[in-house]
Amino acid sequence: MNEINIAALLGSVIDALPQLEHATTTDLVGLGVAPDTAEFLVRLYQLYCGPGQPSRRQRSAIKGARRHGHGLIAMQEIEREVTKTKTTQQWRMRQHLCATPAGQFTTMARKLRREWNPKDDTPAEKVSIRRYANGTATMSITARDVDLTDVYDAIDQDAPAESFLNLVRGEGGAGRLNYIPMITLQLDTFAKLLAVNECNHTSATGTGADLTGNTHTSASASSANAGNANTSGANAGGAGEAGDIIVRANNGARMSGAELAQRILFKHGFVAILSRVHGPVDVYRMERFATDKQRLLLAAESPECAWLDCHVPFDKCQIHHITSWADGGETNIKNLTVLCPHHNGANEDHPPGGVPVRRGRMTRLGGQVAWQSPGGGVPVPTSPTN
Repeated sequence: MNEINIAALLGSVIDALPQLEHATTTDLVGLGVAPDTAEFLVRLYQLYCGPGQPSRRQRSAIKGARRHGHGLIAMQEIEREVTKTKTTQQWRMRQHLCATPAGQFTTMARKLRREWNPKDDTPAEKVSIRRYANGTATMSITARDVDLTDVYDAIDQDAPAESFLNLVRGEGGAGRLNYIPMITLQLDTFAKLLAVNECNHTSATGTGADLTGNTHTSASASSANAGNANTSGANAGGAGEAGDIIVRANNGARMSGAELAQRILFKHGFVAILSRVHGPVDVYRMERFATDKQRLLLAAESPECAWLDCHVPFDKCQIHHITSWADGGETNIKNLTVLCPHHNGANEDHPPGGVPVRRGRMTRLGGQVAWQSPGGGVPVPTSPTN
């Protein structure tokens, strides 16, 4: 064992560590060093002078400790903070703290840990209940904002407890709110207004509303005759239905307002038709969501998730557009199938070149719903009714 200068170890300890090259805890205790301190000094030598440590960070830490003249107490404080740090970040922490003036180790360590390990501030989904002596209780639920908003809006604020319990018991309907865009269509750009039916509550001649709350909506005689329009909405071309407007498109074709909206703005939510001459004319809903009839047909075709080898029942599934709504896919039976929430999210809606590359996608093969594997290949029919 080398001759050990105890006084030097109690000073700038980094410079005195090399003399502990062959020393043991017992040797230091024999020289009058307290056992805990002796054990710490041996450990310190192994960290800063011994082999097996990250040499670059080791050299940087030694340089920082020497520059600030950290003594034994300072090094003990540094190591206490290091032990609070993730194993993979301990040498990184040691390097930073050795370069930090004494007295600032705790503040610096906390700052670094926050930077290196940012907390996820998203609260976990949970439910809790607090009971009171008078027989009432308060239940608290944490979930996605949009989902809880649907529930909140379905609660009668004049009878919140009763209405909420009715929802839970299945006696009310907490539907999902759909945020739908309103698109305006300037009618005169595409067609000439031939007739407006009375139940549109819109004036084509500007005569205003009568005492019944209806609005005079008859077009001029010549225009109405040109389209053979009447209150049933029929015309010479077969276009129109009760309560709809009749227009003649720029190419001469006669059609109803609904047909015009479908042709020009395909499946976008609400379509409002405005006229510079007649003002607001009509509004149409371009339906994205499957109707009850369509859902029944889909349930008959696929009583469970249509994904290959998935058996989630229909009532736990979602209606899926094979050609996505965003890409112009229609809400009709040929373009719909049923998928569980997991596979609805996994389906590759926009694969390059139409060929899935990761999880696969749903398609139809000769009218049958089928799953196409990644990389292409012949789609596999999956519905038990195919």
